[in-house]
Amino acid sequence: MSSCTGGTDDFDKWIHNINDICGPFLARPVRGKFSGSVEKVGGSLDMSRVNIQGADLYRTPKEIQKSGIPDFFCVFQILGCSLVEQVGNRSSLTPGDVVLVDSALPFRFSYQDPSQQISLILPRQIVERILNLSKVELGVKIPADSHIARFASKLVIEASLHENLDVEEGAAILDSLATLIKPSILKSIRSSDPYDKVFRAASEFVKDNIGEPGLNAPMVANSIGTSVRSLYRAFSGNSITLSEYVKIQRLEMCADYIKANNGRLNLTEVVYRYGFGSPSYFSTAFKGRFGMTPSNFKKRCAEN
Repeated sequence: MSSCTGGTDDFDKWIHNINDICGPFLARPVRGKFSGSVEKVGGSLDMSRVNIQGADLYRTPKEIQKSGIPDFFCVFQILGCSLVEQVGNRSSLTPGDVVLVDSALPFRFSYQDPSQQISLILPRQIVERILNLSKVELGVKIPADSHIARFASKLVIEASLHENLDVEEGAAILDSLATLIKPSILKSIRSSDPYDKVFRAASEFVKDNIGEPGLNAPMVANSIGTSVRSLYRAFSGNSITLSEYVKIQRLEMCADYIKANNGRLNLTEVVYRYGFGSPSYFSTAFKGRFGMTPSNFKKRCAEN
């Protein structure tokens, strides 16, 4: 376990440890005394136990670009309280609450008082297979008093205590967890927020038409029956632009496609399949997001 308490040096050491174990994050101290620790738990599972007091922990588009293939964080509040924000949703977490956040979109956790969480990465392909991504409710807690939160928390807390979980056992736990929380995180359309409806309709259209080279604001707006201005407002409310969203989706799908085919495919075919205008632009964008060229990523997938 890496633990820090006190001044600036301790804070810097703690966020360095967070980045090593959990991926790229930013953090800032908030009022009150800071303390923090983080440790890897759960054997083959990509899981960590984090203790924090007096800090905000967040991701902006810059950190998202530095991360690998974006997955989901399923976060379990174990002790204390925290606040989570994503895509306009804001939830106060107390012990036993569970929340899902998408690492491909900006989000923020705030911890003023002592807090402990277990954070488990749910791979995107599992969420896509078991859930409908366009209907997943992000940043909205599954309350501790629900049967689903109780069962899910017991499963994950028990898994965190076993350092000898192998890959097959870990995969079974991930599948079970995604299936278990499914009823609680499938969102209903909130009629009180017209921009929320626009965002969901637009995101679904983008994913269904990702191979269209001319996938731009006028095309999307016209296809879902809204104005370009409303479309921009909908994406702005989710802390991302339409062009950034399209680019992220294209890169994610390209990476998943290469991985699914074990690297045994022609990269030029991938470029045009997912709507990139040129191989050179694709290569630059891919390296900027995943930290390696498409060729190197392809080679790595072929070796695994």
